[in-house]
Amino acid sequence: MAEKKNRLLKITLVLFTISALGYGIVYLFFPEWEIRSSGSVEFPAGWIRFIGPVFIALGIGSIMVLRNPSKQGIIITVFCLGTFLQGLTFIYTVLFEYEEMGDIWRTLIGAFYLLILSVLFFISLKKSKEILW
Repeated sequence: MAEKKNRLLKITLVLFTISALGYGIVYLFFPEWEIRSSGSVEFPAGWIRFIGPVFIALGIGSIMVLRNPSKQGIIITVFCLGTFLQGLTFIYTVLFEYEEMGDIWRTLIGAFYLLILSVLFFISLKKSKEILW
């Protein structure tokens, strides 16, 4: 029974891991490409390069939780809050700072993806209480 409840958590962690590691690698090693491809105003790449290692660390952390989710509820809560706040930030950016941001659809797709991940993490927290806490 616990394995079925744990399945959504595993799927959500895999999605999060792929996203975090993918963005982490791009931001760390190819920030100039990310700036150009987003269509936003050019700026020094160092301003976004620093976030790459943070995303990579989150991706590695999610792999560690995936391998042993026992008593890891606080980490899942952090992932839930982080994806939720990031999604809201993207929506705020589209609504109020859209003039020089570049591709709005790219930002909105990212926002909705993050908000969906947040909901999946929240549901996983509720379904896997006995495992995570």
